[in-house]
Amino acid sequence: MKKKRLVLLLLLTMVTMLAGCKPSEEKLSEAEDARNKLSTVREAAEERYLDIADTSLRSELDALGVKYSEILAIDFTNMSNKKIDEVLPSITELIADYGVVQSKLDGTYKQESQKNAEEAKNILVDAYVVNKMGVDITSIMLHDVTAGTYSDNYLSDGEILQAGYTLMGVKIQIHADSDTWEFVLKDSNDISYNVLAENLKDVSENGVSLVFGMDSETGSATMSYGGYFSE
Repeated sequence: MKKKRLVLLLLLTMVTMLAGCKPSEEKLSEAEDARNKLSTVREAAEERYLDIADTSLRSELDALGVKYSEILAIDFTNMSNKKIDEVLPSITELIADYGVVQSKLDGTYKQESQKNAEEAKNILVDAYVVNKMGVDITSIMLHDVTAGTYSDNYLSDGEILQAGYTLMGVKIQIHADSDTWEFVLKDSNDISYNVLAENLKDVSENGVSLVFGMDSETGSATMSYGGYFSE
């Protein structure tokens, strides 16, 4: 009889010990909810990363991803409440870390979106330039008076557009919010010419020719528009 009682006592002890290695339903639910939240914030960060062109935050996401994989591999069903309580702060910390990266990603997304919206207002027009000024031209730039900006020199470094010659392959960027432009030219004698570009917004998106000439009486430069395939 004593032997049976001893066996029964041992069995009860083992059951109690095994039960102590299992989490309560409430604690298991708490752990799974925390991990699900972590998965949600990770997915949001990864999706936002795909929305931007900047790749500088990839290394931070990868480092967090390693920690996330470790959390994902944990089997909470075989842990005690105490062990789960030891893990939960790590999940909370990782959620916060993803939140920091998410803020950076959102900031980059906002900046890129604003830049793209501005660039969408620009019209890129194919053009070629005909030099009928009687002098060699060393520099051609478009001054957007409204925006206060200048284009790059349409002539490459050291390139000269000789009198009577044509420069092909020019790309003119016209901002939709602007209404006043001028071309700034410089000749081989380092003399500058400012030519008002009226109605530049109205040129055909199919292309335009820009013919620069010289007023013989005033010595100022002139410009006229033409079709893309006509001088």
